[in-house]
Amino acid sequence: MRKEKPSVTKTLDAIVIGAGVSGLYALHKLRELGLSTRVFEAGTDIGGTWYWNRYPGARFDSESYTYQYSFSQELLDEWEWTEHFAAQPEIERYLHFVADKFDLKRDIELNARVRTARYDEAEKLWEIETESGIRASAPILIAATGLLSAHQLPDYEGVEEFGGMSLHTARWPKEEIDLRGKRVGVIGSGPTAVQVIQEVASQAEHLTVFQRTANWCTPLRNRPIDPEEQRELKERAHEIFDICKRTFAGFIHGSDSTPGADVPKAERMARYQELYDRGGFALWLGNYSETFTSAEIAGEVSEFLADKIRERVKDPEMAEKLIPKSHTFGTKRCPGERDYYEQFNRDNVTLVDLRATPIKKITKTGIDTDTETHDLDVIIYATGFQALTGELMRLEILGEGGRSLREHWSDGPKTNLGVQFSGFPNLFAVMGPHNPATFCNITRCIENNVDWIVNCIRYMRENGFETIKTTVEAEEAWTQRCYDSLKGLLIEEMQDSWFFGTNNDENVRGRFLLFAGGVPLYREIFADVAAKGYEGFELQ
Repeated sequence: MRKEKPSVTKTLDAIVIGAGVSGLYALHKLRELGLSTRVFEAGTDIGGTWYWNRYPGARFDSESYTYQYSFSQELLDEWEWTEHFAAQPEIERYLHFVADKFDLKRDIELNARVRTARYDEAEKLWEIETESGIRASAPILIAATGLLSAHQLPDYEGVEEFGGMSLHTARWPKEEIDLRGKRVGVIGSGPTAVQVIQEVASQAEHLTVFQRTANWCTPLRNRPIDPEEQRELKERAHEIFDICKRTFAGFIHGSDSTPGADVPKAERMARYQELYDRGGFALWLGNYSETFTSAEIAGEVSEFLADKIRERVKDPEMAEKLIPKSHTFGTKRCPGERDYYEQFNRDNVTLVDLRATPIKKITKTGIDTDTETHDLDVIIYATGFQALTGELMRLEILGEGGRSLREHWSDGPKTNLGVQFSGFPNLFAVMGPHNPATFCNITRCIENNVDWIVNCIRYMRENGFETIKTTVEAEEAWTQRCYDSLKGLLIEEMQDSWFFGTNNDENVRGRFLLFAGGVPLYREIFADVAAKGYEGFELQ
């Protein structure tokens, strides 16, 4: 894992952008294929999401033993998770353990943010250049840039003027931040903010939470993994992976196909309680399948959770502010919480409803809303990402004829199977738009997608093909299929979310960025396309 900069352009078989969960696995699989490969990583170390997001409280929202890699029995035998939902430091250690075990670091260039990627049609090579001037070329380019990696600050007036400490959760410093005795403001109330607030509330002298949209949080129920559980989880590892392959979202929670409307209400309520007590995504993904399609069932679960919030938050007015009014349960990814709602019973915690009193500007001393000035020492921005397209759009990617990806997506992203874009031969995206993404336990989808990409490259090499690119017709058809996959789902009515690119550039905003047909169907489609000699792709 060299940090010195090479002085000449190097030609490789494959280039990977990003050394997170996707990039590490892609490097391992490409090496197995015998390809000389180099990974270019913007950070000063490996880990991707789990390198950048080191804020207090950062941890899995999927069970550790379902998120881990499945490709190596030795790896499964040797690594032991300490918690059912591991925290960021342990996850980062795991990824280093993987990288060391498979000697991946020698082919990773750190502190090497790729600035441009240009396709040379005559040479049939992708040429990349980093911000520091490193250049390399290869016929294959894989973007392992993540689905939530392009962090963003809000466009409030005065963001740069604040005289205290400003922190974004996705760029949290490695050194410890002491918040004791500090007046802290957190802007945001999504999954990241929920995790941060639970940790910061007990440290800060005063915490002010600036909430635009309340979310339906469900208990994580995290706990240590005891020795008996450890043995059982290792014995059942492949059974657990098989379960994940069969479920809609690649988690261990499979939905109940029993029509909820046919079940007596008392029985339904008991079921909700059982899932609530189980924790994790059980209430979201292990519920009646109609939770995603029936306003009546989703509304009932919403009311069940609203009652829980009212029970846990002492101040009725505060409780009502924390109960979502803009969307029903299940139409957004649910933040997992430990004691989130109890933080609002603390005397040192204030909640500001930004829908009632919007932020006017950030000042040198704090935040001004329409009605009040909040003096602060620290502002924490838990303001999310430009999802799925963001990191790809921040690169200058130039395909055939010098056409940029930004131009190609000027009217919204278009992909074939979420892995290729027309006019960009041999460029593959592991977790780009139009794949299951948020409806997927990430590593389960990463392994599936990387395996498909690498098998495609193997097919090309074995059959004498140099390039592969999606046809325009297949790209149009898949993009439309992704839009159509939304039909009949309640999610279609809730477009104020990153599923629809709310935080993204104008050309992306309002367009559904995912495939909502489920992970098993996505795997079937992948397999079918490959079995038909990569139908919908042009091989030359």
